[in-house]
This record gives sequence, C-alpha cells and structure tokens, in this order.
Amino acid sequence: MKRTIFALLVVALAIAPLSAQIRLDAGITIPRGAGLVSSGSTDLAELGEVLSSWIIPLPEAGLYYQFKAGPVRLAVGARVFTFILVSVLWPNAIAEIDFGPVTLSGQVGGGWFGAFGVIPFTSGSGKVFFPELSVWYRFGESFRAGIGAIGLVLPDITTDTIPFLWYLGAKWSFVFE
Repeated sequence: MKRTIFALLVVALAIAPLSAQIRLDAGITIPRGAGLVSSGSTDLAELGEVLSSWIIPLPEAGLYYQFKAGPVRLAVGARVFTFILVSVLWPNAIAEIDFGPVTLSGQVGGGWFGAFGVIPFTSGSGKVFFPELSVWYRFGESFRAGIGAIGLVLPDITTDTIPFLWYLGAKWSFVFE
C-alpha cells in the first residue's frame, strides 16, 4: 500500500508543473446532522438533534497546490478549521470535477495534525483520517454554496463504523496562476 501511494505521489509531482496553480479556499461550514456508516444499529441521534437545533458556523480555510488531470482538478495542501479559540490544521488532498455550474468534490485529509490558538502550537501524527464528499453550486468564478458530509476514520479503533457530520457550506475559491 505504501509503495502504491508513493508511486502516485511521484506521478502527481512529475505532471503537476505542467499546469499548476496556487488555490486558496475560505469559507463557513455549518454542521446540520450526524450519522454512522455501519453494519450495526448504533446511531448518533442525540448529536444529530443538537446539530439540527443550533446553527454553529465553523470557519475554515485551505491552501493548495492545484493542477488538472484531464477534466479533474487535483489539489494537495493543508486545511484548517477554527473553533475560534483553537484551530486545527492537517494535510489534505482534493479531487473535483465540474458539471456546468455544479462541482462534485471529494477530499481526504489527516495523518498529521497541528493545533494552535490560545494554546501554543502543538502537533502530532496518528491514524486519523477525514474523508469528505460534497456538491457545490458555483455563483460566478469564486463563490460556491453546497452540501456535503465529512467522516472520521479511526482504523486502529474501529473496523466497520464511520461516524460523519453532514453540513451546509459556503466558500470562496481563489486561484492564482
């Protein structure tokens, strides 16, 4: 598995300079519900009720190295969510494809984390990953509004259950040539 990931990274870095751009994403994510992808019957009904009762906007940002691979945009970089007093940062990868003004986006991040804010910067690594799938409608060149779901994968703890939050979001994506 490590060799496959390494080979894909080498190929991506070899073709990236052909059409690379810097991309800055900034936006708001509003969790609206929670659930589980599982073979069992456990659910997150209580958390889902809290999220659907309250509007809790979470500011987020990302800085990426973006390039095209045919009709797909690929990007690698870092993503940060802020909880106002503390922010959490992790490496992230994105794959997107456009269907007119609609963009289908898949992301995966994690493996290393940094936290900063009212606490001094701390970092760590571990088998914690965040897969995400979202659909966005573009208004103009940079503004998007959409819906998505972000999961939490803990391979060392669970084997068949992935908790997730579904959200509404708005973001601006700026691309610098």
